[in-house]
Amino acid sequence: MNKKGFTIMETLIYVAIVALVSTGLAKFSTSITATRNKSYVVQEVHANMRDAITLISKKIQEANAINVANSTFDSDPGVLSLSMASSTINPTIISLSQDDGILQITEGTSDPIYITTNEVQVKNLQFSDISVADVSKTVEFALTIDYNSGTDSSRDFTFTQSESSLASIRN
Repeated sequence: MNKKGFTIMETLIYVAIVALVSTGLAKFSTSITATRNKSYVVQEVHANMRDAITLISKKIQEANAINVANSTFDSDPGVLSLSMASSTINPTIISLSQDDGILQITEGTSDPIYITTNEVQVKNLQFSDISVADVSKTVEFALTIDYNSGTDSSRDFTFTQSESSLASIRN
């Protein structure tokens, strides 16, 4: 008697093997996607933080003076008004577009220049005038940047970074 085909037991074993391999591949694919998403989110926040610190420091170093009366110190959201040598960029104001918004720099009467992207939110922006009378004009600033995940609050799309720095006017 010639038996061709599979027994039920062989078929079940083959189906189980295919199911295990398929499940493993699906989990691996999901893991790769989650890692890629998290990496993108972290990179976006780091890049925005680096740009923000660099530009704020540069503007403070280029300034002639701090407009203390027009600045908001030691509270969130802070505002820093700087007196500049060139009348076209005087005053230079560093602020947020709104509370928990986009970091912006307004030079003179021109429109604001956005420093951070709309993919992140600046959750905290504080300035402190730590100048020493007749010695140095120094501003300490602190930022907290969150990834703007919108409606997706999954772990892959959340990341927060906080940094602080100092900059002195160089004149």
